[in-house]
Amino acid sequence: MIGKVVQVAEAVQGLNTIERALTGAELDLVEATLKACVAQAHADINETYQQRDDGFRFENGKFPNDAECLKVVGFDEVGDEVSLAQELGKLKHAAAFACFKARLPPELRENFTVEPRYKPDPEVNGVALTDKGVDTLHPDFVVHGTRNATDVQCVYEIKFPCFAAYKLDPRNSRWVEAQLKAYQKLSIRCPAAVISPAGLFQLGIP
Repeated sequence: MIGKVVQVAEAVQGLNTIERALTGAELDLVEATLKACVAQAHADINETYQQRDDGFRFENGKFPNDAECLKVVGFDEVGDEVSLAQELGKLKHAAAFACFKARLPPELRENFTVEPRYKPDPEVNGVALTDKGVDTLHPDFVVHGTRNATDVQCVYEIKFPCFAAYKLDPRNSRWVEAQLKAYQKLSIRCPAAVISPAGLFQLGIP
């Protein structure tokens, strides 16, 4: 009898673990880590990009100017031009994602997913994970119930503005605002947010 009680208790504890959302303090830790990693990735990639063998250097020293942001530096897999802004953004995202995974505590690692993709799921009046398709949502970082990426708690989009007009507040772009409004459909628990080297900006909050 005692053994059965223990088994039931363990099963209930396991269910609680699976369904657990982050506490306010844990979410604060996650957001602080995201901000630190994004700022670090921004600085590190700008610095290391100028240490290549071809001798390229930003005219401004530590970051590119608008003309440099528009410079074509290569081509993608389908032959489209890749600008310096796009190249730096890709490298900085990769560095930031690696930092998130390394610096967030092990006990929280089952409560976040990097770059999940969601599609509407009418059967459960919610969303399901997918790996492709039109009309899908593809945020950079999602906090969710333990081991359940469809139990969305908070959504974050990472932006590395290259152009001067967006350096202080990436929400200056209407496209970014529209993107956050779309991501807000994934969760009613907290405002969708964009994180840039300048800090964290939440949808609808100055």
